[in-house]
Amino acid sequence: MDLRWWPLAVAGAMLLLVAIVVAWFSPMARVQRSLRPLAHVDRLTRLPEYLRIYRVYLLSVVVTAVLLVVTFGATLVAAARPVGLSSSTETFDAAHPEDIMLCVGQPVTDPTTAGFLDYYARQSKSFGTQRLGLTSPTLRIIPLTRDAEYIAQRLTGLTQLARLQQDLDTGAQVSAVDRDKLATGVEAFSHPVGYVDYAQSIEDILALCMTGFPSFESKGTHRRQLVYLGYTDLRGADEQRRSLFSAQALQQMASAGGIQLNVLARSDVVAESTQGNDAVRSLVESTGGRFSLYNPAGAALSDAGTDPALSRQLDQIGSNPPSAELPGGQVITSRSMDSPGPVLVVALVAAGILSVSLAVLRR
Repeated sequence: MDLRWWPLAVAGAMLLLVAIVVAWFSPMARVQRSLRPLAHVDRLTRLPEYLRIYRVYLLSVVVTAVLLVVTFGATLVAAARPVGLSSSTETFDAAHPEDIMLCVGQPVTDPTTAGFLDYYARQSKSFGTQRLGLTSPTLRIIPLTRDAEYIAQRLTGLTQLARLQQDLDTGAQVSAVDRDKLATGVEAFSHPVGYVDYAQSIEDILALCMTGFPSFESKGTHRRQLVYLGYTDLRGADEQRRSLFSAQALQQMASAGGIQLNVLARSDVVAESTQGNDAVRSLVESTGGRFSLYNPAGAALSDAGTDPALSRQLDQIGSNPPSAELPGGQVITSRSMDSPGPVLVVALVAAGILSVSLAVLRR
């Protein structure tokens, strides 16, 4: 939980501290009155009845002080406008559900692809209002859906293809059934087609993935996030054939549809294109997304799941969800909604107990 007006909370806490210090060190005015002398006072104060009354008195003072501090603190926190509580996040997610399109620009048999899909297979089990889809360079593998069980099943099945391919490459024993499963899975994931006058670019793949959002031509009530994994330079320096989309056209497409682009670019290629990375980075940052370089060197495929480095980068993307835009043009996030409910409940309960306890003590 964060406070939107945190200086107010700091100022209130400082004033409370000053009040305590002043009250503690201020001299108490003594009441001038004649007291009746008593004999053997030390014996009286050791009586069980006296000790019992004194303990009740001391406990009442402590409880009253604690309730006063809790009431004041809770009221102060509520006045400082708390944000970021789970209740406000759930309300925001229900009003503005999130659509996530996974976009893979590399073979499904790549170990990095397996780790990428495995991460979202596990994440999908905790989805509530989110929808998730998957697009390859040429096909829509999973249309946007909220069926978490179906998503986890499909993504888990695709991650197994990388393991089968690795077994084949290392000369391990692979059954005929698994070989057929691998061939069928690779064919169903992508259908590469060669053209005489066309060569695919990363902009073309991103555009294909963006069309997977319903009514992608304009913004809607759903927030849209696209996560791309793969290479940024698919054409080569000497490629003369045309592509379908330019970076400018893609930026306009993303802006019109309210789509946040996120790119995890492979940095383990022999001839990495710095110019291509810079162009994609500029495009991604213009949509409010994240651009990261990922080198899978040393992250061999294992049953442990996603490479920790890749998982951290995906966590960072997940912690930066797209914002929502209201009809009037106001942009809001989950942190735009105040959530003073819990602290106000604490303040009311503490004040109620304090009132009841004081009334009992007076009697």
